[in-house]
Amino acid sequence: MIWNVPVTAGLMSLLLLSGCGGGGSGGGAENPPDVAGVIDIESGTRVDSDTADDIRLDQSVDNGAPGSVQALPAGATVGGYLSFNSGTYSTANPGLFNFFNDPVDLYATELSPGDRIAVQVFLSPDQNAPLPDRTLRILKQQDGELVDAVAPATSSDLMPLTITLENTFETGSYLIEVSTTGGIPFRYVLTLADRASASVMNTRYTDPAFVVDEAIVSFESDPSSGTMAAAMAVSERRDLGRGAWLMRRDSARNLATMSTRQVEDAREDTLDWIRELREQPGVAAAEPNYLYTSQQVAPDDDPLYDRQWNLPLTRAAMAWQAAPDVGLGIGIAVFDTGVFRSPPTTGGAWHPDLDKNVQLISGEIMDYVSGDLDIDQEPGRDTNPADPGDGKTRSSNFHGTHVAGVAAAVDDAQGIVGMASGASIYPVRVLGRDGVGSSADLIAAVNWAAGRSEIDVINLSLGGLGPSNALKSAIDAAWAGGDGQLIVAAAGNQGTDEPTYPAAYPNVIGVGAVDGGGKRASYSNVGESVDVVAPGGDASRDANQDGTADVIISTWGRDDSGSFEPSYAGLQGTSMAAPHVAGVYALMKGESIITPGEFRSLLINGALTEEVGPAFEYGAGLINALAAMDAALDGNFPITLGASPSALQFNSAILSAQLEYSVYPEDKTVEITDVIPGADWLQLGAISADPTQPLAVSVDPSGLEDNKRYTTDLIIAYNPETGTPTTLTVPVSLRLGTSADERDAGRHYVLLVSADDNRDTIEQVVASASGGQYRFAFDQVEPGEYFLVAGTDIDNNGLICENGEACAEYPVNGLPEKIVIGDQPLSGVRLSTSFRRPTIAAMGLPRVGFEGYRLKSDGEKEQDDVPIRSLENDR
Repeated sequence: MIWNVPVTAGLMSLLLLSGCGGGGSGGGAENPPDVAGVIDIESGTRVDSDTADDIRLDQSVDNGAPGSVQALPAGATVGGYLSFNSGTYSTANPGLFNFFNDPVDLYATELSPGDRIAVQVFLSPDQNAPLPDRTLRILKQQDGELVDAVAPATSSDLMPLTITLENTFETGSYLIEVSTTGGIPFRYVLTLADRASASVMNTRYTDPAFVVDEAIVSFESDPSSGTMAAAMAVSERRDLGRGAWLMRRDSARNLATMSTRQVEDAREDTLDWIRELREQPGVAAAEPNYLYTSQQVAPDDDPLYDRQWNLPLTRAAMAWQAAPDVGLGIGIAVFDTGVFRSPPTTGGAWHPDLDKNVQLISGEIMDYVSGDLDIDQEPGRDTNPADPGDGKTRSSNFHGTHVAGVAAAVDDAQGIVGMASGASIYPVRVLGRDGVGSSADLIAAVNWAAGRSEIDVINLSLGGLGPSNALKSAIDAAWAGGDGQLIVAAAGNQGTDEPTYPAAYPNVIGVGAVDGGGKRASYSNVGESVDVVAPGGDASRDANQDGTADVIISTWGRDDSGSFEPSYAGLQGTSMAAPHVAGVYALMKGESIITPGEFRSLLINGALTEEVGPAFEYGAGLINALAAMDAALDGNFPITLGASPSALQFNSAILSAQLEYSVYPEDKTVEITDVIPGADWLQLGAISADPTQPLAVSVDPSGLEDNKRYTTDLIIAYNPETGTPTTLTVPVSLRLGTSADERDAGRHYVLLVSADDNRDTIEQVVASASGGQYRFAFDQVEPGEYFLVAGTDIDNNGLICENGEACAEYPVNGLPEKIVIGDQPLSGVRLSTSFRRPTIAAMGLPRVGFEGYRLKSDGEKEQDDVPIRSLENDR
């Protein structure tokens, strides 16, 4: 869509919205309210000016045309609403909660190279398909018209839309268009971030799956020497290695017999039990037994050998000339669903493209799947890592067979060829039913592998959102043990910058996915989970123009006919990308002595990749097997200095930070010779030549303007113990924010919610933004215990604090605590609202089953069938 619009039309026309303070009966000086307080608004927060909540009150300001765009500051976080149609939600209150037509929102802002624009979408829990078609566009003025400044991003699923501006992008004023051309209404959060920003897409509560009634516990001493396990009322405890134990409760429940509500109650009850475990004497740590899944997308059953576009893209054929042994003698452990075997019992034949390379270790457990996840003929841990199949035509079984083929399928003039066709494949089964595995099983398997000299690289084409400290410890031990094992993991298929584990751990090489043209696949995660990218495929594209979809062809199996038959399939996912990197490492290690730290050093220095886009999306770039072999044969492994965080971002609330260094390889040393701040407003603490000493960095904002973004680079000069002096660049950004008067998170409904399990809304007032705050007051409240919460209802579905809505909970979002209302008034209560959500690390444990708080209407009506919430003040 291109509009004809006069050049004189102001791109930066600012919509000034009125604000009228708080809500409720405020009482007087002699009769103060029972509860009163202030809700602060996070800096940079804005709200779409024509939400469904605004439209129903006839208070919306249209921002869907070039002449009425809504201005945003740099680094803004915006909550919005779009719908192609009008109608009524399927709620318990028919006729009260309607949605309205609003297909386009337009925003104006300043953009610069390296900026990232992202849109995340959230649907009402009451709504069903069809999903909304969406488009994200960056527009500029050209010859009196608005045209695309970069290629638009589109989607018809719930994957986030993201655009990262290339280095050639011209700084200036642009329009950002978010639009829909069909489907149901939705909320969205638009985030703007610069190249120094860390994760910004944490706009939903992360709710990772975990095993009910199980916990992973680390003890200060060996629990077998006392009665600690008995005191915890556990029916089973299993040593996972390195001080970690799996604990299963006596009262463990069967989820298959439970309703959805009962399952959610069981999940919350499990988290309560884990909180109790953390308080037990002698317990060092306790965490859920998180579930991780294979990172694949639906298969394509078309076995075509000549469609292995992934090998030319990574320069594999030329690399094989430099590595004639193609990984011979190098062990790749494929931690996955197991490998195809016909029949899947001991003694069956492996897939013919893998048979020569599959190796088992006699007498060792190589099937770690346990409990309800285990569906093979030998329940529990055993020595046979064959994939048991599941009889379905399209499923996640044989995922490990596909991954193993990408890494090391035999070059035998039939089928397909793996990246390191001479390497040994050690299948380790850690994923069971539906491609799901528990962190307890994965921890035990990694701890086992860490002591095996046969294994040189561990491939983890799996991932999840639950951060496990016990898993991190096992991975760290494998990385550092002996010569160390390189751990490679899929970066995840959610299309966000939320960390995915284990890819996001420091001692893991996280791999994102690209299509046949080297462009990031739409599903591939970005940010700290991505160290490098490799071919993962994208079935929606034919970027290499070979006439077929860009999927990764590899080994597969079929068992839907009642017998096990070897086959081939095309898949897409970061699961497919990771084994490319594992295979490249096997090629390198087959020709040269190399450690994981040396591989990391080469990767950071760009010696293993070709640059294909911004580091936030592509990490160090696209893996290049030929360049990797050149680096390995050269044998000159650079000594590299890294920094954590890799970029510094300051704002009005954060004016100082600590920069910590890492040296790769870990057994080498460097001397820091100088640190150059790059701007007068950047201040440095004492500079030490010793990289084990962190650097204090702070900002002096005096003389700087509000509502403006400042960027610079921090340059660290250092001398490695061998090699030439070099530098490390750390991007730095500073945004002092806008005036507090301009902050607006939308009309807030402030609730007193019952403290029982029903979470009924007992009292409700409405507040509008004024001076960067909301003020509220409740009077004539019955004494008792309540939760105090507030938030927007921008889609007008009767719920606040859903994902994608602004939310405030007392005292901290994500960790609500009860307040007690008695004879004395409560004043000066303070909360903070934002469209962002706290991470699991911030909350301590995940938040399960939370869908928001329901507004007080309950079918009650005032005149003209208007809900009770119409008592709000004007905005």
